Amino acid sequence: MKKSAGIVGTGVAGLATAIRLACKGYEVEVFESNDYPGGKLSELQLGKYRFDAGPSLFTLPSLVDDLFILAGKTPENHFRYKRLDIATHYFFDDGTTLKAYADHDKLAAELEEKLGEPAHNIRVSMEHSAFLYDKLEGLFIHRSLHEPRTFLNKQAFEAYAVLRKLDLFDTMDEANKRRFKQAKTVQLFNRYATYNGSSPYLTPAT
Repeated sequence: MKKSAGIVGTGVAGLATAIRLACKGYEVEVFESNDYPGGKLSELQLGKYRFDAGPSLFTLPSLVDDLFILAGKTPENHFRYKRLDIATHYFFDDGTTLKAYADHDKLAAELEEKLGEPAHNIRVSMEHSAFLYDKLEGLFIHRSLHEPRTFLNKQAFEAYAVLRKLDLFDTMDEANKRRFKQAKTVQLFNRYATYNGSSPYLTPAT
């Protein structure tokens, strides 16, 4: 008897789950209340203008590529994206504006010039974020936290060895207030938990 599965929602998680189950031989049926797939990945139309809605940062394109490869498809034939030099423009209530450059040195210089935050603080924070990602990505992104083996493997024990450096007992706000001098910098870095040194700023190409 062929195995079957039902997926509620055609957001990124629902579609990814459906693809993976189908590749395992399941007969998959997907249910969606909207008249379009994509969940938060949607668009707004105003006259002749189109506006993208949903996520503004695309930090792990390799996971999307993995789905196409798993299904025997070539990712570039179906989904194209490009890296932007400027990921985001920020506007503060007092009129301050700044550009979030993908290049860390440019970003550090921009925050030093516009916010008065020492560039050194930005570089150190980015390096620390990359360190955290390197040590914890395999545990919290690619493994289930509900399985004991997640915490009993070589990668987990490597993380335990540097436990005091992982900021596990601080909130993001506490950690950022400790690293930065300016309130606006703290506000900026508090916005994204994925705002780190290892994830490039990417956006789907049109």
